[in-house]
Amino acid sequence: MKMDQAGQAESESSDTALFDYLPAAADYDQARKRFSVRTRQGLTGGLLLPALFGAAVIATRTLAWHFGAARTIGVGVIGVSALFYARQRVRRSRTRTQYQEHAALGNCRTTLTADGLTTTGSSGESGTTTSWNIYPWWFETPDLFVLTGSAEYFFVVPKRGAHSPEDLVRARALFARHLRRI
Repeated sequence: MKMDQAGQAESESSDTALFDYLPAAADYDQARKRFSVRTRQGLTGGLLLPALFGAAVIATRTLAWHFGAARTIGVGVIGVSALFYARQRVRRSRTRTQYQEHAALGNCRTTLTADGLTTTGSSGESGTTTSWNIYPWWFETPDLFVLTGSAEYFFVVPKRGAHSPEDLVRARALFARHLRRI
C-alpha cells in the first residue's frame, strides 16, 4: 500500500484523525494570546502579577515612611512595569521556541488516535506517540486545535491540515474523550 493510501486508511478509521500541515509562528502566537485572555486557567495564571502589584503597594506604603513617597512610588511603578514587560517577553520567547522545535520537522503529519498523538516530519523519521495525559486541557479557535497543560506549553494542530471535514469531527471527539475543554 502506498503512503497516501495508508494515510487515507488511517484517516478513515473512526478513532483516528489525520492532519498534514506546515507549522506557522502565527499559530503559536494565536494560541498563546487566546489562552491568556479567554480561558480561566490563563487568566488565573495572570493573577500573579496583580498579587505582586498588591504586595508592591504595601511595600511602597512601608518604604514611604523611610524614603519619601515620591521616590518610593516612582521606583514601584518602574518595577511593576518592568515585571509586566519581562513576563510577556518570557512567554513570547517560550512560544517561539516551541514553534521552532515543531517547524524543524518541516511538513508535519499528526495522527490522533485513542492512544495519543503522533507527529512525524517530512523526512519520514518515525515519530513517538505522546499520551493524552501529557495535555490535560484543549481549546479550539476558528483555525486551530490547541492542547495545553499551562500557559507556557502548547501543542498546536492547525485545522487547515485536516484531510477531510470528518477528521475535524473525529479530532473533537478524541479531545472530548481524553482531555478537558477550556
